[in-house]
Amino acid sequence: MRFIFFTALLLAVGFVRADSKPFKGKAQQIPGKIEAEHYDEGEPGKAYHDNDVKNSGANYRGPTQVDIEKRPDASNGHGIGWTRKGEWLNYTVEVKENGIYSIEIPVASNKQGGIFHLEIAGKDITGPIGIPDTGGWQILKLLKHENVKLTKGRHVIRAVMDSQGPSGSIGDIDCFKFVKNSK
Repeated sequence: MRFIFFTALLLAVGFVRADSKPFKGKAQQIPGKIEAEHYDEGEPGKAYHDNDVKNSGANYRGPTQVDIEKRPDASNGHGIGWTRKGEWLNYTVEVKENGIYSIEIPVASNKQGGIFHLEIAGKDITGPIGIPDTGGWQILKLLKHENVKLTKGRHVIRAVMDSQGPSGSIGDIDCFKFVKNSK
């Protein structure tokens, strides 16, 4: 009984982490840029969930189910593509300061894309983020999402793909750049 209570208490205050490890052993820094393809290391169902077992893109990280695409217009030459409802990716982060942040997200979609959100410990921190029609899969456009409240410390941010749009996908995602608001 004590174990169950203690586990519930740890979950409630956010001390139990996802069963994944930071990309290359180092937490992503916020403020800063998180490359979408630098999701946590770990097994499917722990670091990420992809609906199909085959990587439809580039072999950027070795064997993985996550669809990583090589693209010359991406900030790191790669991004995440072929995104579908129900997929998710974990990112271990270190938030340097409490505050309100904006997120700049270069995205691409041929036709209207879908909806995704970011969450910490199961709590939605962004609300729905819709990917617009950017004019084609090879055309990245900057999407800006405002008023994201973050607390200082180490967290696991999960990018959750919620619904597909007329494009048949959520959209392609290059990176997430977190910028602390000056207020």
